[in-house]
Amino acid sequence: MTYPTKLQRIAGWLIELVVVSLLLAVGLLFGGENLFVGFVIGLTAVWLYFAGLESSPRQATLSGPILGVRVTDLEGERLTFTRATGRHFAMYLSAITPFAIGYWMAFWTKRRQTLHDLLARTLVLRK
Repeated sequence: MTYPTKLQRIAGWLIELVVVSLLLAVGLLFGGENLFVGFVIGLTAVWLYFAGLESSPRQATLSGPILGVRVTDLEGERLTFTRATGRHFAMYLSAITPFAIGYWMAFWTKRRQTLHDLLARTLVLRK
């Protein structure tokens, strides 16, 4: 198994930041004057984007094919939608750690795993 470089992980995060921002913005537009409804729509879209694409045969969100990476379980197999959902919601834990340290863990863990990868028992691998 080959793990992504630090640059690939950073580039992936930046690409996904753009996608998540767009999905949240679209959700807010659909919510109209009700910001709460718009936020719920946006967060639902973000969840379905990550869990749906990471559990698909492609095993990656939009950044995956661009960077040549995919998300797998610890054996290198495709994620179930349930595991991809768990990984997605664990991302919120990575994000709320002080200084988002849950994400930065990818730079010092042996298999370049973030906190959410460790919790969901997943890997990001180079194709």
